[in-house]
Amino acid sequence: MPLRWLILTLLAACRAAPIGHDAPAARCSSHRVGQVAVTGAPASAVPQLAVLEGTIDDPERTERVAGVAADGLRAQGYADASIAVARRPGCRIDLEVTVALGPRYRIARIAFDTDDDFPEADRLAVVEDALGTVNAIGGVYIEYRMKRALVELERRYRDAGWLEAELGAPRTTYDPAGSVVVRIPVRAGQRFRIGSVRAVGAGALAREAVLQSLGLHAGDYYDGPRIRWAIERARHRLARWVELRTNIAGDRPEIDLEAVVEAQR
Repeated sequence: MPLRWLILTLLAACRAAPIGHDAPAARCSSHRVGQVAVTGAPASAVPQLAVLEGTIDDPERTERVAGVAADGLRAQGYADASIAVARRPGCRIDLEVTVALGPRYRIARIAFDTDDDFPEADRLAVVEDALGTVNAIGGVYIEYRMKRALVELERRYRDAGWLEAELGAPRTTYDPAGSVVVRIPVRAGQRFRIGSVRAVGAGALAREAVLQSLGLHAGDYYDGPRIRWAIERARHRLARWVELRTNIAGDRPEIDLEAVVEAQR
């Protein structure tokens, strides 16, 4: 056989044969995740788990990712959702993911356990989230968002004169048919009124002008937004800086207001 043909034959054999014992290892690795197979729900329902494919196998990280995926399902209304992950060693570590969705719950009612006069529609508007799809009638219930909204609602209560208002943790009742009722305890306490309104500083005419511009009167319920708007109006009309001080009466549910008027420059 001519030398040239011998060399070509040997080169072809080298290309066809694996070199040593390293070729299979390039395709297989007992330290990496292979396929992630999902049953019980579409794989698209738990997209967080797909990112594990091809990564270094880390059972603790896999458990954390599965927890995030389960939280995502609960945020879609599957309050009873759970995820179990089984590891199957082979060429790589394949993950068998079993998803149990359970019923999808929708809010049937949000009830505030109180007898105060805070407008019901305003209360619901504060807790409603995501354009009415979360924590609203017909929407899904997400606890951490509700708790965050209740902090804001408590602030609104106090801004409306219920200075001692406290809102408790929401309580939920789930119906197997797929509905949930949310009850929120409210301890409003007394609603404070304006005790007195006076102006200090500058001259008598300026003080009288400020009081007229404010339009606030003793006996009115304390209303934070209205009071702040009245102060801004007084500043604009008089072209002076007006600062408001508040003092809570110690023996009655009243708040005294004092407008400090800047002297003319």
